[in-house]
Amino acid sequence: MRIAMTGSGMMATFMARAIVDSGHELVAVIDNGRTIKGAKRWLNPLLASVFTPNAQVNAIARKRRIPIVYIDKMTENELAPLAATKPDLILVGGFSIILKKPIIQLPRIACVNCHSSLLPKHRGPNPFQAAILAGETETGITYHVIDEGIDTGPILAQHRIPITNSDTAGSLVRRTSALAAEKLPELLQQIERDGLNAIEQVHGEGSYDKKLSDDELFLRWDEPAECLERKVRACFPYTMARFKYRGDTVYATRVKAYEKDTGKAPGTITAARPYIRVATGKGTLAVMLGYRKHFPLPWFWPGFFWRPPVGDRLD
Repeated sequence: MRIAMTGSGMMATFMARAIVDSGHELVAVIDNGRTIKGAKRWLNPLLASVFTPNAQVNAIARKRRIPIVYIDKMTENELAPLAATKPDLILVGGFSIILKKPIIQLPRIACVNCHSSLLPKHRGPNPFQAAILAGETETGITYHVIDEGIDTGPILAQHRIPITNSDTAGSLVRRTSALAAEKLPELLQQIERDGLNAIEQVHGEGSYDKKLSDDELFLRWDEPAECLERKVRACFPYTMARFKYRGDTVYATRVKAYEKDTGKAPGTITAARPYIRVATGKGTLAVMLGYRKHFPLPWFWPGFFWRPPVGDRLD
């Protein structure tokens, strides 16, 4: 089949490689014309092909002389270069622009998206954080036909992976991206052989998860330690959960929840070594590693030799 590809990040790169390796023809790469303008349109692929030749979709396109098409308004004139490639399928993996009807109807067969959750749960831009924050034990990927909604189209295939107690948003990105690439050749073969054999989503069971706001990224010490640990893992290594200490913002990178209560007020430091332990609404939270942003380099918190005193408070 003739396939056009769009997306960003690890999932899109893995999927693009899988298309090339599967024997199908990658005829175009679609990129974000809203943010990439002017000289960036030739400079970005050039730099990517030099410094990260196998880690970005536009670098793969430049290396293989595959045309890069930039979209914004998705008008007929803007989509003409894409239409000229006559794609059978448009594949999407982590694209920041919602596709409109003119591009949805452009390929001969369909536009197909790979979403990193088990739809209809966790639609939208925040599936990794949402699954960990909810305390779920599994997630996965969903290949679905794109319609005019957000992650609402009929499901072509789903594949599951467990969520462990050590998983972070970053580890789930890596694992779901690898899973998407592994299962893509099978999906392409299925579509080529049987067409779009898709099942409608049960929309009443759906959920949509926005990205956490700046205020929501702060740890609330009156919450249970288990919930705070999940928030830190759900935010790492992208937006980073955080708290305040003596006016400074501290970004938490590694913590561990303990069930035992100390009877202290939430936010009170109950131990300083080997790790900072903080009383919470239920249990205690050990802050094993964090950092503060200070020019020119971030500073570890707590320091190797300096520790905040027991009885001090975190905000």
